Amino acid sequence: MYLRTLLNTLLTFIMRKSLLLLAGVLSLGSLSAQTKYEDQTSKFTDNWSIGVSAGILSPLTHHSFFDNARANMGVNINKQFSPIYGVTIENMWSIKTKSQWSMNQLESNAFFDVSDLAVLNRFNLMNIFAGYKGKPRLFEIEAVYGIGWMHVNDAYYVDEKYIDGNWVSAKAGLNLNFNLGESKAWTIAIKPAIIWNTTIPGQDHLGYNANYAAWDISAGFVYHFKNSNGTHYYSNACKYAGEIEALNATITNLQGEIEGKDRALHNAQGTINDLQRQLDECRNRKVEPVKQVLPPRNEYLVSFRQSSSKVDATQKASVERLAGFLKENDKAKVAITGYASPEGNADYNQKLSEKRAEAVKKILVDEYGIDADRVSAEGKGVGTIFETAKYNRVSIAVTE
Repeated sequence: MYLRTLLNTLLTFIMRKSLLLLAGVLSLGSLSAQTKYEDQTSKFTDNWSIGVSAGILSPLTHHSFFDNARANMGVNINKQFSPIYGVTIENMWSIKTKSQWSMNQLESNAFFDVSDLAVLNRFNLMNIFAGYKGKPRLFEIEAVYGIGWMHVNDAYYVDEKYIDGNWVSAKAGLNLNFNLGESKAWTIAIKPAIIWNTTIPGQDHLGYNANYAAWDISAGFVYHFKNSNGTHYYSNACKYAGEIEALNATITNLQGEIEGKDRALHNAQGTINDLQRQLDECRNRKVEPVKQVLPPRNEYLVSFRQSSSKVDATQKASVERLAGFLKENDKAKVAITGYASPEGNADYNQKLSEKRAEAVKKILVDEYGIDADRVSAEGKGVGTIFETAKYNRVSIAVTE
């Protein structure tokens, strides 16, 4: 008879709450649709977590809080359906104590004399009012409400024997969550709440009475399982959003590098044109012939780009002319001197000038077969041969 009354009362309670639950679900759907993460791609196996909690229970009224506190502990399984709404299945066990207050007024033989199995709705207040940014905040607040089945060992003494009690419970409170780690896989939660025994003696319906309620102050930690998209927190964005964002950043950087190289190439071409004009002017000058024992002295210029010691294809014509001269005059030698423009520090410019001289020597030896003993190479740092500073990014080869 008592079990039938309990079931009828529970059905009445659920029917009365169904409209409120439906309205809540519709509101959650509307709020979720307004977030920036609208394309649901998560699987049913995503967004699960498991946790443990421990704390104390103490009567809400007519008792001293600490003198009548009893230990309470349990486990919970959680599923997150949206950035705002989640469901928790929680089972808490209360340890029998010798305090004046207990969930039942009889001496139970069980160590855990009270069990409360509840289904709890969780509402993330931070995401409701501030929006979800795609990753949990360090600190978040959840509102919690749900109903459960409270089982108490040896609740009644009837016909000279103990009988267990079964009641409908209700729980309302907050979860104060601290999401830890770079991947947010762990949450430490402080959970203040109130638990009601809604099956009030002498009433034919469920109710909330402070005299049949208790404080539940507990804390615990939760582990969030890894989702199919690689995260440990709620995510319904594109599975490859991180990779796409990284590729976009790479493309942007490459575009900037290309623009910089285009500018450098344009400047280098201007330098080459200026050097070519100066070279033409030098070649067109009339020089009085001088009697020489050795082959006539010739000068060859090879220009370089800024901070580079690589001989461009446009400059290899000068190197080839020099190689042709050395092949035709097998007794001639050449001295190659490298220079740098004044950008950078002295040590860097000295090494760069040496590399430029060695680069021309290497082509003569490796590509044109000139004997290395006939070629000397040295660097003299910053050049002052040309008035225009950038024209001094050259190697000058002089034959003797």
